[in-house]
Amino acid sequence: MEDQVDDPKRISARQWMKRINRSLKFRDQVRDRQNWKRILEEYKGEYKVNSSGINSPPINLVYGYVHTAIPRIYFRDPHMSINPKGAESIGAARVLELVINYIFRELNLKNEVHRLLLDAFLYGHGWLKYGFIGKMGEAETEVPTEKSEYVKDEEIFAAYVPYEDVVFDVTLCQDPPHDCRWIAHRIIRPVSEIKDDTKYENTGKIKSNITARDAKGDKVDDALKDSDLELFEFWEVHDKDSNKIYCVAQNMDRFLRETENVYAMEGLPFSMLKFNMIPGEPYPLSDIFIIEAQILERIRLRASQLNHVKRWNRQLSIEINSMAKEEMEKFSQGIDGAITQRAKGSEPPTPIQYAPIPAESFQIDNLIQRDIDTVIGQSEVDRGGEAKTQTNTKFELQGQLMATSSRQSLRQDKLEDFLEEVARKIIALVKQFQTTPKYIRITGMDEAQIAEAFAGMRTDSTGIYFTKDDIQGEYDIEAKAGSTLPLNRENRVKIIESALNPVIAQVLGIMPGSPTSIALGKALFRELDMPEVSKAFDVQSQQMQQLQQSAPGLQMGPDGQPLPPESPQPAPGAPAGGGENVQHVVNYQAPPGLPPPGMA
Repeated sequence: MEDQVDDPKRISARQWMKRINRSLKFRDQVRDRQNWKRILEEYKGEYKVNSSGINSPPINLVYGYVHTAIPRIYFRDPHMSINPKGAESIGAARVLELVINYIFRELNLKNEVHRLLLDAFLYGHGWLKYGFIGKMGEAETEVPTEKSEYVKDEEIFAAYVPYEDVVFDVTLCQDPPHDCRWIAHRIIRPVSEIKDDTKYENTGKIKSNITARDAKGDKVDDALKDSDLELFEFWEVHDKDSNKIYCVAQNMDRFLRETENVYAMEGLPFSMLKFNMIPGEPYPLSDIFIIEAQILERIRLRASQLNHVKRWNRQLSIEINSMAKEEMEKFSQGIDGAITQRAKGSEPPTPIQYAPIPAESFQIDNLIQRDIDTVIGQSEVDRGGEAKTQTNTKFELQGQLMATSSRQSLRQDKLEDFLEEVARKIIALVKQFQTTPKYIRITGMDEAQIAEAFAGMRTDSTGIYFTKDDIQGEYDIEAKAGSTLPLNRENRVKIIESALNPVIAQVLGIMPGSPTSIALGKALFRELDMPEVSKAFDVQSQQMQQLQQSAPGLQMGPDGQPLPPESPQPAPGAPAGGGENVQHVVNYQAPPGLPPPGMA
């Protein structure tokens, strides 16, 4: 019997399944059109190309592209900056900045975002889901995805969800999830677990409705095909219109669960990362789909090249009747030291000489790779290959890197916007559910400094305790630009060079010869791996420090050289013109080792 629908606007369980099946059909059409399943097999190294029966190892360009693209934009957890919107929230903003950056590490979001990015590059998009597992007052929160290392009881979570497990309202949606009216999440759990869970209703007659093959895909391991574990598939629907959460299953007339949405966060508890949006369509383009045709063509071309080389070594020609059949079989076995007989006067077997591989084959191979690099914005240097320049100069190499850095910067900017959204969702959950004190460890401050900086809060020698009451307020959230990038030598040098820029140094109060400028100089030469220059810089720094100690008040110019003292001005009222000439004599003695002014 179907659920009674008193409100004509209320949607029944079967109507929800119709909506979900309609969205599933639409998503699967996009999946087939963009070859998501085939792209996954190619990522695993299984390429199906029509190469006329040629057996050759494929070039796994899909794997290489993806694992070059991800670390270029996401290598570390971001640093989130929290700015208060009002003066009354300044102290709370400082606490919240510590909290959100700590939670990013505690939830192991780096691993979740890495899995999300893998989906985004292979299938064009990836999903994160947020929630709280536990109780809020008398009301329990929503159904968990699956309890795991990343989703625990009495904890806030932000978990990666595979694209196969999420569908949404595609009727008018063009920028999911921001304009979605609802999102449904597929959950698979053992039948016994569902029946024993008091949060669910109408579970008395449910039976297994999915197999291990259906849950894991056609390539499931043989050991799992005959699993005796009875699984049950259902959908958890988050509906924005009714502000409710429904749990529905195929061929069920009643809801497994119907509850109010307890989350105070803005929007639905999902985020989608996407890079290549299509105007007017809800699903974006996959990076790999854009270049898949060129990748397959390169594999076919490489297969033909290898086949050509192998054919030279395996095809021989022999005169008719020059060797008996038994002798030819013995010869074909290639055993070292074997003796074969042939007719007197006949020529031994000789390799068939084929034409060399056409030079155009290699030129076409390079052209196809250049097409891939142009379309996708990755160069050979980005993938760890050798730079191909005309003049072998530093500036030409820098030009190549700058050509691809703009494409990288665009993706990095989109990722940072996404991470800001993640931070806003997590902060909303913390402000709502963190009722018990939670500990945040602070580094770089001693106990007295911590107590002074966070007066009025419970502190100890290494950190603070906070609850939701300590972080209430309105804030602007910003992911620090570049904070997700690897802090490798190139990026560290850029940071040091920017700090040594005269304009920036003047704003920061970094003067030539100051301890800060000396420390930056040492760090720069250390990063450039120039030990001799670094030693010379140390000697020069010591000499400058000795000069300043021997001549107190000595000022240094922008070039790092001492400035001569200023000439004294005439006293007020002293005659300036026709009166008595007064000659001011200034005795200047240069510090040891430096010539007098004007004598350098």
